[in-house]
Amino acid sequence: MAAEMTVTREKLAEYLAAPDKFDCGIAIFHADVITMSPGTVNGYFCPPPQVRLFGDGWKKLFDDAENASKLTSDQLSEQPTSSSANHPLDLSSEKKQAAENMLYVTGCAENDLLSLKVNMYRPAKRNPESFLSKQMKVVAEPSSRIRSGSTVAIFNKSETAGTRYLHVSSDGPHLIPSHDNWSPLVIYHVTKPNPRQRQDPVKLKSGDIYHGSFVKLVDRITGVVLPDVRIMKVLEHGVIPLDELNSRNHPVCQLQNYALQMIQDSKSYMSIHDDVIGTYTSALLTVQKMDQITDAEEWTIMSTDEAKFRFYEAMGPVSGPVTPVPTIIDIKMKKTVKSDRTPITLVEFIGSNFRNEHQIWCGLHELRQYVESPERITCFHPTHQEVSNPPGSEMFREVSGEVGFPITITRSDGVIYGTPYYFVYNINNGSSRLEKIDPLTEFTNS
Repeated sequence: MAAEMTVTREKLAEYLAAPDKFDCGIAIFHADVITMSPGTVNGYFCPPPQVRLFGDGWKKLFDDAENASKLTSDQLSEQPTSSSANHPLDLSSEKKQAAENMLYVTGCAENDLLSLKVNMYRPAKRNPESFLSKQMKVVAEPSSRIRSGSTVAIFNKSETAGTRYLHVSSDGPHLIPSHDNWSPLVIYHVTKPNPRQRQDPVKLKSGDIYHGSFVKLVDRITGVVLPDVRIMKVLEHGVIPLDELNSRNHPVCQLQNYALQMIQDSKSYMSIHDDVIGTYTSALLTVQKMDQITDAEEWTIMSTDEAKFRFYEAMGPVSGPVTPVPTIIDIKMKKTVKSDRTPITLVEFIGSNFRNEHQIWCGLHELRQYVESPERITCFHPTHQEVSNPPGSEMFREVSGEVGFPITITRSDGVIYGTPYYFVYNINNGSSRLEKIDPLTEFTNS
């Protein structure tokens, strides 16, 4: 019989001691736009959407043969389309990652907003549990600029070999070209390149990335840092020298071709040869004074997005679906006064799928809350004394005079939803600030 019990403080403490041990996490990675095929009403995903499982909580499900699950990816649209059929994805315990290369959208129009829906089927559940991707805008031609700190997919197109994506294999890990999988790479604009990949402090620049910029690429999944490269504009297999551009303020944009120049040797470029990522030393075109490259050295960059969900049936399997997952998008602090003019601080949690059955915790302390709408919950900001009082709160250790308390959401039937947010308190003066887990460390333990 399914358990329908409120999460106890003891169970929550057990979870917070090692969230990765209990989390069942699903991440949906996809392009931030859907590109329409010229002259048609079809939209294509580039790169193809992919789903990844993370967290050790899946092991319990996979180890139980009766709980073998499958995931399918559906395309959602306001208009019925022929591409809304189920697309089964192989997400076995060994693989934990799958991409859907054949998915497309029909009957779409420019500026439509669409989402992907991933359905999870479990024998114990009557209905599928559905996870939605971020919204994607249908566009005729992507023109968005690539910004420092954003996540991208990088791929190479060839008439003979097709499309191959940069992918950091978890076996090693090492960089490989892949027709099926792509790595979400965080792209940073660095002021000074690091040719030997030393652990020196790196100065990052915000804003748009321009032709000639030095960039650092970091894999979101493994945390692997790729060698620094310089993004160079390409014209008819020739790399345009920086002094040939009218201005260096030419932004790097989606779906344009670029060469990735190696820092150690300005004549060498990242290349694919015999299904191996390597370097290619160019020849000089004497007339145009440009480095000559081939298709194998031309790369395309596309902005991507992701949606992440975590759940843990802490009090045992629940009879209903664990979805929709309550998700925090932003947290705002608001200072105000009570009716007696006593100053107070309120915390506004902004997100989606909030319900009255949800309770927000700071550490092991239940926040006093008011569910204003499915998109907003308002709470009283707890003091350091309040979050330190519940039994077991000593598990949150002081580091350099500060202690962090994770923000967690529970559901009344015993489900825990982890979040990447936490409050950090200064134990000397009681002040606090909001922090968020570094996204580059989120998947490295999975």
